Amino acid sequence: MPGRLTTNGEQGSLDRFQQWGSGKTLRQLAAERFDSDLDLIGSPDDVADQMAQAAEEIGGDGFLISIPFQRTSRRFINEVCEGLVPALQRRRLVREAYTRSTLRDTLREF
Repeated sequence: MPGRLTTNGEQGSLDRFQQWGSGKTLRQLAAERFDSDLDLIGSPDDVADQMAQAAEEIGGDGFLISIPFQRTSRRFINEVCEGLVPALQRRRLVREAYTRSTLRDTLREF
């Protein structure tokens, strides 16, 4: 049986995460936690189409883009900012400009 996982971050969240899959390794927990039927792979337009379809079918107010087992790279950030975001903007799924001058006012728009 694996030992208790510890972190230099917020221990309570890690404890709850580990309890969710007691007896499993951290790799198994993460794989199950981040498993999805939505495989966003392809060109920016392909991924934007998949995201649009998911938003239409599932609803919600956005996507959390994460890379659970890889380090975020400049290439990844560039692909999202220069490829995916413009493709989503063309579909009117994300804004093209901010209409408010402060973060607080921008968040209140939702």
